[in-house]
Amino acid sequence: MGATGRLGRVLSIVALAILLLLVGSAGHTIMSMVTEPSIEERARQEAVRRAAAIGDALVYGVGDSAAELRETVARNDRVEVLRVDGTDRRHSPGVRLVFRVHVTMSRAAMAGRRQAEVRVCFRQVVDQERADFSRIELPCPDTLLPGTTPTAVPAPPEGDPAPAPGTSPVDVPEQPPAAPGR
Repeated sequence: MGATGRLGRVLSIVALAILLLLVGSAGHTIMSMVTEPSIEERARQEAVRRAAAIGDALVYGVGDSAAELRETVARNDRVEVLRVDGTDRRHSPGVRLVFRVHVTMSRAAMAGRRQAEVRVCFRQVVDQERADFSRIELPCPDTLLPGTTPTAVPAPPEGDPAPAPGTSPVDVPEQPPAAPGR
């Protein structure tokens, strides 16, 4: 009877070890799925990384004119130049480029392949005189919610000074008329 009892204990210990191994493996898989960035986040990170590389090429490149800087950006695959303001990086206000980075990523998923397509727009300033090489992310002109239509940005009223470079005008909510006094 001693051998049978010992065999039962060994089998139960082995079964428990296999069960713990399966639970640990499933837990590891679930935790890695939860903590791993989504494919959309990874695509966005890649777009930001590519914009940083383009910004470095603009800042440390040899071109000075707006046309040369435009060509530097346009050489990159899946990047399009939307607007170029300014003429020369050596004199203020420098050159401002707006460009769109397009990234498509896919990966295997439980039910086939999952794909993400991201378009991110950036404005890069290249102004050696003021040492301004700022880059900011902008909303892309084609990034609209379904069912919405693009609206034009209202022009400032005549006589208002233009906003300083690198800033945007602030919308001040209109105040309701004051109630008449009694």
